[in-house]
Amino acid sequence: MKTKTIGMLCLFLITLLAMTAAVSAVPVTIQEVELDDVLLRQDQVTRLDIEKNQEYEVDVLLEADEDVDDMEIKVFVSGFEYSLTERAEDHEGPVSMEAGEVRQFTFDIDFSDEFDQDDYLLRVMLIDRNDEETIGRYPIKLDVPRHSLKIEDVIFYPETQINANEALMTSIRIENNGEKTQDDVKVRLYIPDFELAATTYINEIEDGDEQETEEMYLRMPKCGADGLHAVEITVEYGEGHYKTTGRTYINFKQDESCIVPEEGTVELIVTEGQETEGEAVPVEEAEEKVQDTAKIRKALEILLLVLVVLLVIIGLVIGFTRLGRNKTEDDDY
Repeated sequence: MKTKTIGMLCLFLITLLAMTAAVSAVPVTIQEVELDDVLLRQDQVTRLDIEKNQEYEVDVLLEADEDVDDMEIKVFVSGFEYSLTERAEDHEGPVSMEAGEVRQFTFDIDFSDEFDQDDYLLRVMLIDRNDEETIGRYPIKLDVPRHSLKIEDVIFYPETQINANEALMTSIRIENNGEKTQDDVKVRLYIPDFELAATTYINEIEDGDEQETEEMYLRMPKCGADGLHAVEITVEYGEGHYKTTGRTYINFKQDESCIVPEEGTVELIVTEGQETEGEAVPVEEAEEKVQDTAKIRKALEILLLVLVVLLVIIGLVIGFTRLGRNKTEDDDY
């Protein structure tokens, strides 16, 4: 009985070893990996000064030990908050390589604002159809900048549409993604189309924290173009040495009294005390009447000028005639 059991165990181990030997890794060697032109190593932590919400290049140098077909390459960083929705990864493939071939691949990794100042692994994974994946693990440490504020949210009231002469109330949420606590943060709101502006201050925003401004008040004008208008936001901090800007839009509706009459008709204006009947005159007919009136006026002006010239000539003739008569009478004496 014992002999039978031992025999079965040996058979199971042999089968397991055979299966393990049959499944091998992708026959490609990861020769070199660089992140933002910094060489990474698997046996030590590489400290990187990474700006959040920025995209960085990852260069991967591969050498094929054998011919490989339909290989996929994936580069990624995981283990941060919301990594399921804001993936820090890139991939390429399928690609094929011949034995002895060396090729470099470039990937783009986006480090979002959700990354903390901490240690992570940059993983390079090679996958094909049948073999076990080949994985390179490169420890990195992310450092955040000393000064970095982000406009997290802009809250308008009313939210959807602001009408003429109404008050627009605005609150702005600011997030500190840097190492330093920021004091006396200046927040300015500006609507260039209407030349409207408002400014407020946030006393303090600690690192990793966020704060919201007090409500800023802007009285909208009576008239202006209906539709979307840009709202520019400027955040100054670090005693004015650093600045963060953003832009959003409001939907404005002007007062009905500002609406220009539709093109194609002329309003019939009635002076108080007068009574009149009739319909609106078409623009073409009104323009023709104006042109006719202008022609008549110009003709009258020319006629008046001719009359003045004639009067001057007649006056000169009469003057010279009288002068001649007076000279003749003097000669007679």
